[in-house]
Amino acid sequence: MNSPQRARPTYEQAIAAFSWREALADLGWFEQPTVDLVLTIVDRHAQGEGAERTAILWVGNDGAERRLSFRDLSAQSMRVGNLLRRIGIRKGDRVATILPRIPETLPVILGTLRIGAVFVPIFSGFGADAVAYRLDHSGAKAVCLSGRTRHLVLRRDRLSVINVSEPGTVLRDGDIDYAHALADEDETCEPEHCARDEPAAIIYTSGSTGQPKGCVIAANILAAMWPYVRYGLDLRRDSDVFWPTGDPSWGYGLCCYLPALAMGAPVLCVEANATPDVCLEIIGKYKVSNLATTPTVLRSLVAQGEAVRHVGSSIRAISSCGEPLNGEVVEFFRRAWNVTSMDHFGATEFGLPVGNHNAIAMAVKPGSMGLPAPGQRMAVVNERGEELPPGAIGFIAQRCDDNSRYWLRYWNDEGASASLQRGRWICTGDLARRDQDGYFWFEGRSDDIIKSAGYRIGPFEIESALLKHAAVVEAAAVGVPDELRGQIVKAFVVTRPGIARSEALADELVALVKAVCGQHQYPRAIEFVDSLPKTQTGKIQRFLLRQRGTQDKAPS
Repeated sequence: MNSPQRARPTYEQAIAAFSWREALADLGWFEQPTVDLVLTIVDRHAQGEGAERTAILWVGNDGAERRLSFRDLSAQSMRVGNLLRRIGIRKGDRVATILPRIPETLPVILGTLRIGAVFVPIFSGFGADAVAYRLDHSGAKAVCLSGRTRHLVLRRDRLSVINVSEPGTVLRDGDIDYAHALADEDETCEPEHCARDEPAAIIYTSGSTGQPKGCVIAANILAAMWPYVRYGLDLRRDSDVFWPTGDPSWGYGLCCYLPALAMGAPVLCVEANATPDVCLEIIGKYKVSNLATTPTVLRSLVAQGEAVRHVGSSIRAISSCGEPLNGEVVEFFRRAWNVTSMDHFGATEFGLPVGNHNAIAMAVKPGSMGLPAPGQRMAVVNERGEELPPGAIGFIAQRCDDNSRYWLRYWNDEGASASLQRGRWICTGDLARRDQDGYFWFEGRSDDIIKSAGYRIGPFEIESALLKHAAVVEAAAVGVPDELRGQIVKAFVVTRPGIARSEALADELVALVKAVCGQHQYPRAIEFVDSLPKTQTGKIQRFLLRQRGTQDKAPS
């Protein structure tokens, strides 16, 4: 049987009872002008009787386990902070990571934050060009990577490379051996305090209309995410086995790991990707009670049918983020596990301000994004920042104060930062409407972001990779509907005169995008065309290509 549900407030009761003072007290921030992020996340839990409680339970690809207590995380992150300082990293410097889900990932993140450096997560599945752009644009002074991702970084002046290598690996000249260097560092590291409106991280967008933009995330991230952890996830420190299937190097993963640890809740970190077999094994073996994942993972479990019913007795809360969750998935888990999977909406610039909240007794309308979290001010507005009435489609907008602020600006891009302003509201280009009950309904994007298997993919990098091939003159990438992934990437390609269009050429293009952009971004369909639809000013009209792709996918 699933764990019994505790009494939940209605939405109106939760809104009335919400207090930022209570949230800040939970974090131990109170009224001080600056905060110590790592004290909040781990150090305060590394004291006294609870110091040996599990903070991270890591499960390797081979099933091996490693437990890191709050004391372990605190001590290791101090060593990392001292190492970074020894190689010249100071407050405000950018430190990038290209790490898979391994035990060293969280100590590196925490060590970076401990000394006031700015954390720049780079997904380990990216290709070399995507990595190079993020390193160069952020001005990273150090990068921490693993032996598996070392090939993605070419030598750069003034860039220190810290290598979390396998035992016995021969390091490249100039690389710093992570384990060897940490062994010489002390477990006492003086922290840097930060104002809540100072940068803590730079998370890159997917790049919908140009190169990806660096979203500067405030040190206030823990306060901004408190309503989501409290109401959206309904995370319980003393009883939950919490499994966020995402990567700490993606926005949703980071927004699950750090606030959960700040609450003192243990996190299950699984190295393997969340395939159906992995999910069923992990949920069954570790009695996962709180699952935070993507619609793609949930849809893949639905496809397993009856096998799912036998492993979910421990699950009491399911949270989903990345793309709209369809009604069939919601109903399946209601029948299989007697749990309603809750859809949440987030953006790199917003955090996770809207959702169907696990901790609130609210009606779930399948397909709806849900309601604003307590403490969050959200609306649907027009181009002038005027709130629109129910039923009208407009921009999803957020108005922040000092407590709810998550995003600060785009890194080194004042023009793009200013373009998000609609009066007193921040708008990213996501479109929605609100119904008479106040629920948000996602309507698409004003830009061309592709949402596939929980990843937000921009067409620009894919198109740039395709243009590297000598046979390609022009290319456009769009998302087309897919039952499992939500969308897949489809590329429309114009070839040079005289080039034979063939399956072999299509295979070459797919392989090229995989190599340049990463395994999660390649086009699963390629169509050769004579020309691309454009505006009079030469801009590609991707909405026409999306319409064409949708028609191609429709059943006859």
